[in-house]
Amino acid sequence: MFRKLTSSALALAAIGTPAFADVTPEQVWQSWVEYYQSMGYTVTEGGRDMSGDTLTVRDILIAGGPETGRVEVKLPQALLTGQGDGKVKTVFSDNMDLTLEGAEPEGGTYTIPVKVSLPGNGMVTSGAPEDMTHAFNYPTIELALTTMTSDGDERPLPMNFALQNSTGNFHVVSGNPAKYDYDLKTEKVTFSGDVSDEEEGSVKFAGSMDGIEGDGSMTAPEGIANLEEQMSEALKAGLAMDGRMKAGAVNATFEFSGTDESGQPSSGAGKYDGKGFDGSFTLSSAGMGYQLGSDAMQFDMTSPQLPFPINYAVNSGSFNMQLPVTQQDAPQPFKFAYSLQGVSLGDAIWNMFDPEAKLPRDPASLEIDLGGLMKVTTDLFALPEPDTGDETPPADATDDATAESMSPDAPADDAEAQAQMDEMDDETSAEPSGFEPVQLDINQIALNLLGASATATGSLKTPESGSMDAPVGQVHAEFQGINGLLDKLGSIGLIPQDQMMGVRMMLAMFAKPVEGSDDKLTTELEFKDGGAIFANGQQIK
Repeated sequence: MFRKLTSSALALAAIGTPAFADVTPEQVWQSWVEYYQSMGYTVTEGGRDMSGDTLTVRDILIAGGPETGRVEVKLPQALLTGQGDGKVKTVFSDNMDLTLEGAEPEGGTYTIPVKVSLPGNGMVTSGAPEDMTHAFNYPTIELALTTMTSDGDERPLPMNFALQNSTGNFHVVSGNPAKYDYDLKTEKVTFSGDVSDEEEGSVKFAGSMDGIEGDGSMTAPEGIANLEEQMSEALKAGLAMDGRMKAGAVNATFEFSGTDESGQPSSGAGKYDGKGFDGSFTLSSAGMGYQLGSDAMQFDMTSPQLPFPINYAVNSGSFNMQLPVTQQDAPQPFKFAYSLQGVSLGDAIWNMFDPEAKLPRDPASLEIDLGGLMKVTTDLFALPEPDTGDETPPADATDDATAESMSPDAPADDAEAQAQMDEMDDETSAEPSGFEPVQLDINQIALNLLGASATATGSLKTPESGSMDAPVGQVHAEFQGINGLLDKLGSIGLIPQDQMMGVRMMLAMFAKPVEGSDDKLTTELEFKDGGAIFANGQQIK
């Protein structure tokens, strides 16, 4: 998925975008052809001619991608005109056809045709043949979907997307390695759809996104014919890429109608209002990273089938994941961080289980910050070995016929079939994940909820000749306001009184009061060789 998204994103950015001596129309077009070929795409043309300073390329077909998600672009014409100052202006046809096709996860195939409109498009290229900068200006980009075909069954898929005032630059430096960098701005993106299905019902949606900005770069080594299928080899040869994107306000509305699992009518409407977000990614032999950040957002939904509206809000959120991708014997660092700040629920939801407002309704927060070391036993982007299908066939047709004639409820067959399934499950669960954790650092886990809080820090390591199934290390945790929260949960009946003593006894096994503090507990967990675990000095395992 990551390979498909990254390479396709760069490919589409190049259609809307591909430093400083003269360049010719032929050189500019050849630069595009070489760029797409380096990404694993094929570029064919129906014909070309040169008239004066203008190169006309007709019936262009750009196609590529894995079988699970191929992309095909049909462009009627591209005009590349020398400007007389060493620059070339490129104008694509106002309309082109884009086709997305591939295999669905559950089997079968799909095809989605897309009409693309680029009225008034223009791009000016300057520089030298080995160092080109393409400055693009697209007043409007419109994408229209009308149908989707799945296993030969065509059904409506009316969806529309539009980008307003998109500008930016795409810089290409030829050589080994080739280098690319880009920056882009789009004033506004709008989207809408009205999707219906006889079984699933219908969904209508519409929305917009303001102030999109992005930039990124890629270093691509030679000798990689298909980046989609040779990602592992490319990374080892020096492939590196990064990108950033941010946007302002994001707003969306939706309506749905249909039937629920019991066949009863179900409908509703809602809206999403967000203040903005930002994201980034990196990929190289040193590792892969994703970062996302979100500003304040609010979600609201109503439905005749619900006794109250659903609404919640979040002040901010973030996500950060850094993973090694290349096999090495030595442990490599990793990171995982996630946070939600200022999570609040609407009063209608609170009143469902706390009508007297005995529980504090302060906004909640969650923070998780983990790091550590892990061994990578298999390259993350290495494609699996093809299935040769070398299975022992039946001895003869008689065996097949005999097997087909056997009763499906024969005990011996059931036992044998179950044994085979169990063996397959064991083999599947035994397959290595490619990652072997060596050390887990709990930099921070913090939860604030219902007027109480909990925090934890610590570090766990793999013992010598052992695994993280039985680590060694310590974890320190502190709890504030837990006893008071238990009292309130008991008073509103969420914890029955006949179970309260058991809950407090369980809490006392793992946490002890802090002297001189009001309703503060602490826990010291020790993980020792041999799998023994101690809580505050008491062995619990």
